[in-house]
Amino acid sequence: MKKLLSTLTFCSFIVGGTVGSAIANDDSAEKILQSVNGKWNTTFNSGDSTKLAALYTENATLSPGNGEVLVGQEQISGLFKSFIDNGVHNHTIETIEVYRDKKQIVQLGKWRAEGVNEQKEAISFGGVLMTVIEQNADGVWLTRSHVWNMGN
Repeated sequence: MKKLLSTLTFCSFIVGGTVGSAIANDDSAEKILQSVNGKWNTTFNSGDSTKLAALYTENATLSPGNGEVLVGQEQISGLFKSFIDNGVHNHTIETIEVYRDKKQIVQLGKWRAEGVNEQKEAISFGGVLMTVIEQNADGVWLTRSHVWNMGN
């Protein structure tokens, strides 16, 4: 009986340590995402689609919710340039959920932006996004995949 209690106590310390590590990783993942999202929003709102595309891996994928998948920084830059050229600005991201596994973080969030409609009236719009970011060999976090939709 003493041996069983000792084993259970030992196992509870291991499990407790593992859970504590997962929580610490989640906190760290949230801080990383705050930085990544802040840099993404600042770069988008500055109007520089080339610098924005550099925040993605070379072969990143992006789906803007229209059923198409773009691959690579050049296509990603072109899409964001079209948004910026059409007056989209004041982009924000709100993280809802974070999942982390070592050097990869998955984010579920909400996005919002402002722009103008065909009548040149100011509008606000947004939706849900999912991003996968990876830490590269230099320790830099880059977006590997980015998918969003548009809602109210």
